[in-house]
Amino acid sequence: MFAKNLKALRKEKGWTQQELAERMGIKRAALGAYEEGRSEPRLANVLAMADLLGVSADAMMRGVNAKEVEANRTSGQRLRILTVPVNQETNEEHVAVVPVRAAAGYLEGYGDPDFVQTLPTFDLPIPEVSPYRTYRLFQIEGDSMLPIPSGSYILASFEPDWNHSGGMRPYVVVTRNEGIVFKRIENRLDTDHQDFRMISDNPDYPPYSVQPDEISEVWRAQAYLAFDWPTPAFSGMERIQGTLDALRQEISAIQSGAAND
Repeated sequence: MFAKNLKALRKEKGWTQQELAERMGIKRAALGAYEEGRSEPRLANVLAMADLLGVSADAMMRGVNAKEVEANRTSGQRLRILTVPVNQETNEEHVAVVPVRAAAGYLEGYGDPDFVQTLPTFDLPIPEVSPYRTYRLFQIEGDSMLPIPSGSYILASFEPDWNHSGGMRPYVVVTRNEGIVFKRIENRLDTDHQDFRMISDNPDYPPYSVQPDEISEVWRAQAYLAFDWPTPAFSGMERIQGTLDALRQEISAIQSGAAND
């Protein structure tokens, strides 16, 4: 089905084999071998083809007609091939860490087993972290989700069906245009908008919309690890108290000076 579907999707785009091969950065002969079923591409190439042709990797591999592809795209039900690091001895999944410095590489190589294996990994043997779910630890930057400070790490579980996301809960969303973002999600896939509303906890950042086609992965935030303490909610009262103390000291100094005169 892959060879047949690749050829059909390429023709739907109106591209020749040479044009698609150039966009892929591979030789035309290699692409011809894929379409004729004489060779099978690496997973990274399958994902790249799927992105270029506007379908999911699952649609590329199994073959889905155009109407089904469009329905799955707008409903958020696309099945994505997820690469996870595993313990070679026990075959148990590790939690991969995506620090800020690796964010750009992750956008390009999130489906490449070789890249994912280069990410640092760890195990988290606590009852809140289910062994039956896939987790990833993303480092965030910026102050759009205060009081969670910039530089924090968000522990998130993979969300395979985007229809289940939303409810104003926090998510890490891997997007093609905005990169890796940490936001609360309002799910509007079943409305005329057919999108996700991305909302920051910091009111200085206005909400914005993201179409399903712009999204590669969705991860539901479960916990966070921070090395800077969040600003407490009563910090404003502390500042007021500090100002009052300073005023009292100034008044006391003025009164002492007047008494000496």
